Amino acid sequence: MGITVTYINGYAFSHKNMAKKLICYALEKTSPAKRTMLHKKLYGYKDFSNHGKYTYKRLGLLTKIKGKKITDAVLLVKNRQAAKKIINLLHEYQAKTFVFDVLNKIKL
Repeated sequence: MGITVTYINGYAFSHKNMAKKLICYALEKTSPAKRTMLHKKLYGYKDFSNHGKYTYKRLGLLTKIKGKKITDAVLLVKNRQAAKKIINLLHEYQAKTFVFDVLNKIKL
């Protein structure tokens, strides 16, 4: 079993490059408080203690799996396992999700 290579506009893409997933989500029926909680878990946030004397950067799931935010509610992740983690988090907050396989030359 060899590696399958596809040529598009002069660029060669192997299945390794095609493994990236584009995740789009919608939070139509989610309250603003739950939406904020989701975004904190997904993107991370800065935490301040002792009246701003100490600052901590709390990493989100997207940072931990080395994904990328393309625009509002559109994420790009490297593989199926990372996409599954994101989708599970989104489903906890009743988000509608749409997942697409993409050819990508962007280094994450």
